[in-house]
Amino acid sequence: MKVGCLAQLVNVIAPIMTEPGGPAWRQTIFHPFAHFSNLGRGRVLRATIDSPTYAASYFDPRGSQDLFFPLPEVPYLKFAAVHDEAAGTLTLFALNRSLTVEMPLRVAVEGFSNLVIERALVMHDTDLKAVNTKAEPDRVKPSALADARAEGGSVHATLLPTSWNVIWIAIS
Repeated sequence: MKVGCLAQLVNVIAPIMTEPGGPAWRQTIFHPFAHFSNLGRGRVLRATIDSPTYAASYFDPRGSQDLFFPLPEVPYLKFAAVHDEAAGTLTLFALNRSLTVEMPLRVAVEGFSNLVIERALVMHDTDLKAVNTKAEPDRVKPSALADARAEGGSVHATLLPTSWNVIWIAIS
């Protein structure tokens, strides 16, 4: 992809909020978009996910009638991996969609050696309605994902409930 656009720049779900003549602050959606933009460079790798699941339904808003489609097994883990050969990095993006349960993450990394965690971040708040505001511009922001580690050919971490996680790995 040569160009990526963020459509919601001028309304209530914009990644950056401001007041006329006043300060600006980042909304929570800013951080995942910035992580993908800055760290998601290179080749997206095919990942096989083994995760607990939940049942949901999909609403298709197209057409003149309400259409709902059952999704009996939606993984709690949403995951992507990107290899940047030029930079010698592998970046893991992981979202734990569980509202209440921590998730142990184990990623078997095949075809790479000497895995070294360069940076690991988590974004999480126990209040699902928490937002960043003028008064609290950094209420919800990324912080260190303390237990991320590389052991042999695997990467391990514990994902908090409803958390966004990024693990940036130097490889050889």
